Amino acid sequence: MLEKLNPKTKKIALGLLMLLVLYLAYLLSFKKSISAAVLNAQLNAVGESGGEPPLAIAQLEREHGFYLAVLKGYQVRSEDRESRLWQAVSGMAITTGTAIGFSPEMVTALSDTAAVDSTVLFDSFTFSGGYKNLVRLLDTLSKAKGIGRIAAADLGKQKASSSQDERKEKLVLRLKMAAIRR
Repeated sequence: MLEKLNPKTKKIALGLLMLLVLYLAYLLSFKKSISAAVLNAQLNAVGESGGEPPLAIAQLEREHGFYLAVLKGYQVRSEDRESRLWQAVSGMAITTGTAIGFSPEMVTALSDTAAVDSTVLFDSFTFSGGYKNLVRLLDTLSKAKGIGRIAAADLGKQKASSSQDERKEKLVLRLKMAAIRR
């Protein structure tokens, strides 16, 4: 059918089709963008004429200042590696729904030219919980940066208990994290 039309008619049909596409684009996208830009300009004009921020913004700024003051009291010195590690790992354990225990060990590296003035730190953690939660925790720990690497992991069943509520499949994950302090 298109082969039977002469070139002038094809150009007119193509032009009408292009106008239809532009009109649809205006209706579906440009119209909303233009109305959003006009609304933004109106809101900016109203905001500049007011001079004072709305009460909600002032309240949010007061709350933000309060929370910043509270958080400053909980900041840990950058030299306190064990506390930062404990906070990070226990936060991950809480998020994944596992119980956690901690027992630090410090081992000094052999004195060769590569390891001069460095200390290899091993931190042992014990987690207990369901299999899915422990796997989720291991995945999170492997992706975390700045807390060291997983040196060893041992997964086993928790010792049998007498009550039936605690007999559910509780697993124990013994994890050893290694880091180098320079």
